[in-house]
Amino acid sequence: MAVAGRRVKLTEWGRGPAVVLLHGLTGSRAYFLPYAERLGRTHRVIAVDLPGHGGSDALEPFSFSAAARVMADAVAAAGVKRPVVLGHSFGAPLAVAWAAERPVAGVIACSPVGMVPLQLSRARLVLPFHRLLALTEPAWGGAAMALAPFRRVVFGWFVGMNGLAGLDPALGHEILRDAGRAAPVVTSVLEPLTTLDLSDIAKDVSAPALVLWGDLDAGGWASGPPLAAALGATEVVLPGVGHMPMLEAPYAFTTAIRSFLSATVPA
Repeated sequence: MAVAGRRVKLTEWGRGPAVVLLHGLTGSRAYFLPYAERLGRTHRVIAVDLPGHGGSDALEPFSFSAAARVMADAVAAAGVKRPVVLGHSFGAPLAVAWAAERPVAGVIACSPVGMVPLQLSRARLVLPFHRLLALTEPAWGGAAMALAPFRRVVFGWFVGMNGLAGLDPALGHEILRDAGRAAPVVTSVLEPLTTLDLSDIAKDVSAPALVLWGDLDAGGWASGPPLAAALGATEVVLPGVGHMPMLEAPYAFTTAIRSFLSATVPA
C-alpha cells in the first residue's frame, strides 16, 4: 500500500468487523500471525508493519501522531472504516494516538508503554544488542533457536517473555530476523519516547477501550493502570504472563480480546 509516496505493508485475514494489529518496536506482524489467523475466522484482521519495520518505509522525523496518521491512511485506503485498533507494547501508544485523531470502534492497549518516562540508560544498554543482532543473525539465528539458554536470554531477558515452552522455533527465528532488520529505527524513536505524554493524548479518545497486560510484565504494571484510568478503560491482567501474552497465553489472550470485541463490534 502506498500512502503519500510511502510504502505501508498490510497483511489481511478474514471478513467481518475490522481489527487492526500494531506490533511493538523492532517487532513485526510475525508474532501476531497465530492470533490473527484465529481471529480471522470471525473478523477482518489487518496487521500493519510499523514505519521502518518489515515492508514499511521509515518515517523521518518520527512522531507517534504522524506514524498513526500514516497507518490510519493506509488502512482507510484498504476500505476499512472505524476499526478496532489493537497495539502491543510500542504499538499501544500508536493505537491511542490513532484513536485520538480518527474514528475507531474501539482501542486495545496490550502490554503498553508510554505512561512513564523511558529509561534512556536501559535503552542505551539494549542498542548494541540490536546492532549486533542485525549484523550476525543471518549466520546463527536459526541454529541458536534450538538452544534453551539462548531462548531464555533473548526471549526471556530481552523480549520479556515468561512462558517459552510454546515458542515455535521457526516463529522465533522470524522474530529475531525482523528485529535485526528493524534495528536502524531504534535511535530515531528514543527521543519521541522520552517526551511522550500519552495521558494527554488519551484525553481525546472517546471510543471504548481495553488495557491488557501480564502480571509478570513490569512495564505493563508501570503503564497499564494509569493508561486504563486515562482512557476509562476495562483492565485485564493475565496471571503468570510476561510481555508477550499472545504467545505465552494464547487462549487467555484470545478470550479477553473476544469478550471486548463482542461488546464493541459483534461479529
